[in-house]
Amino acid sequence: MKLKFVFILLIQTFMLNAQLSNKAKILAKRLDTLLYAESSHIGIDGEENRIYNYFKKLSKIASNDELYYFAKNGSNALKLYSSKELLKRNDKRFLEIYKYYSDNPLIMKYWEGCISKKENIANYLKGELYSAKFIVSLRDSILKEKRSNLIESQLKSIYEEGYKNLSQKNLDFYLNEIEK
Repeated sequence: MKLKFVFILLIQTFMLNAQLSNKAKILAKRLDTLLYAESSHIGIDGEENRIYNYFKKLSKIASNDELYYFAKNGSNALKLYSSKELLKRNDKRFLEIYKYYSDNPLIMKYWEGCISKKENIANYLKGELYSAKFIVSLRDSILKEKRSNLIESQLKSIYEEGYKNLSQKNLDFYLNEIEK
């Protein structure tokens, strides 16, 4: 019985992997062995992160199904980045991923700015919800302001980070679900 389960799991993994586009596989390869992740900007100066930029390229071409696959089966970096991207895309499978890592802790190192910490990936995902709530609130207040170059620049930055379509209502739903 146990062997049958393992065999079924291998077939499912193969079938899902076979459904990944070649372009997604190629872009994911650069991140495929990383046991840690880094935020979009690192260091004291807040410089753009090369590792995260690889993921940004991947996220531009990856479907939600591909991101879901990476969130469950990729390297630690791919698991975290893909899970966060599913939230930004308002994909309800984000909750499934959160629950999975809450029930099956995966401790990993994450560099945020110039500080690193080791925590369960579920804690990073919960933190992303609270960050997203602030960012979406900022985006919504910027949209109400009179347009200027500074406001346009801030809005462009928020959109580039993937927070264009996520609403406060979506985030409240996710927060209520994970607090149950």
